[in-house]
Amino acid sequence: MENDENKSIFTFDPGEPPEGFIPDEENAEEDVVFDWDPSYDADIYPEMSDLNSVSEEDEGTESGAGPSFPERCRDFFRSVKLPSVKVQLPAMKSIFKNKYVIRRAVALVLIALLILVPAVSLIIRAVRNGKPVTTENVGPLPSDEVAVHRVPVYYDYGKPAPESPGSTGYFNDAVIVGDTRLVQLLPTYGIGSFQKVLYGTAVSVSNVLEYDNVNADGEPETFISALTGKQYGKIYICLGLNELGWAYPEVFEEDYRTLITQIRSIQPTALIYLLAIVPVNEAQFDNDYIYNTRIQQYNSMILSVAESNRIYYVDCYAGMADASGALNPSYTSDGFYINETGAEAWWNYIASHTVDPEVYEN
Repeated sequence: MENDENKSIFTFDPGEPPEGFIPDEENAEEDVVFDWDPSYDADIYPEMSDLNSVSEEDEGTESGAGPSFPERCRDFFRSVKLPSVKVQLPAMKSIFKNKYVIRRAVALVLIALLILVPAVSLIIRAVRNGKPVTTENVGPLPSDEVAVHRVPVYYDYGKPAPESPGSTGYFNDAVIVGDTRLVQLLPTYGIGSFQKVLYGTAVSVSNVLEYDNVNADGEPETFISALTGKQYGKIYICLGLNELGWAYPEVFEEDYRTLITQIRSIQPTALIYLLAIVPVNEAQFDNDYIYNTRIQQYNSMILSVAESNRIYYVDCYAGMADASGALNPSYTSDGFYINETGAEAWWNYIASHTVDPEVYEN
């Protein structure tokens, strides 16, 4: 045949011959030959057109004169595909590299915020603490309309109020509330210069605000109405005697703290004084729950309330006791109630143990 070099030979089993087919006995054992011209597919696979140039020289290379036909095919496909790979790999590396850069940048920003925010907060707090503190927010938040009482910086609230020069005018804007044992003596004997005096027979830290007390004019008045009716400069509280019989003393301290919070919300600018319970004279007065050891226990709780709330504690127990720690016999006729001499001594002790915040500011 012509162009034998451009032919490819395929063998296959033709199966059963068609009807009327007469085989060629001479070529019966030979393979069936199909002609295939590679140039026929050149239009469909232009990149394969170079393979059509196979010649006798190509056939000669198979014997070692040069690259074989499979090798040339391999080189051809490598020359076609490798450029695309070389272009894509740098692009993929760039994408991954940028992704890690972004992640690292975000992580660094978050770490910086975690470090800077607390640091700035500490600096601001240090600057604020470095300034003299002369006021404290009590009750409502401070604003232009709401003032707050002055708080001495160096005052020790864990100790009783120290002795101070007496000043009668100091109590012109003061209100006092308590039980009949002490507070009733003021209107009874006309001692003291409080602007308002409230007292009750069964008043306690748990009911003092709503309790129907009696004022200096003998008229009923609740403590809450007195506090909301006007602004006071000082508030004195003398409670604890009626609570000595409570089975759980810790409830007394808890209720006292609640009371202070309520008073401060109503009177944010007032100075608050807590008065200690006055002792009894056990040689004259015998009672199952009113005795000096228990009174001292309650006074310790009152001091604790004063210290934790940064308010003032007046140790009336020490001011009314004799050398043995009992109520001075000259201040009482029965070991419990206070006579006029005792009322005068009690008032003088309160008036001479006040606190001027300005003294403790510098």
